[in-house]
Amino acid sequence: MNTGMSRMKLSGIGLLLVSIIGFFAYSYFLFATVWDILILKFTVLIGLAAILAVLGWIGYTIATAHRPEQL
Repeated sequence: MNTGMSRMKLSGIGLLLVSIIGFFAYSYFLFATVWDILILKFTVLIGLAAILAVLGWIGYTIATAHRPEQL
């Protein structure tokens, strides 16, 4: 059982490191390169796509849900 906890800790540390490295890479490309506007546009596009995908999923779930039978 101890090896499972160490794997979980390693996974957590790995995710933490990936997020920190990702933040610094994003910051570098946003502020230190000429691709700043393209990166902002891409970020907004991905964010909007994620929001609309969640809304579409909620709409699909509501539209295909079975009505509960009345007692």
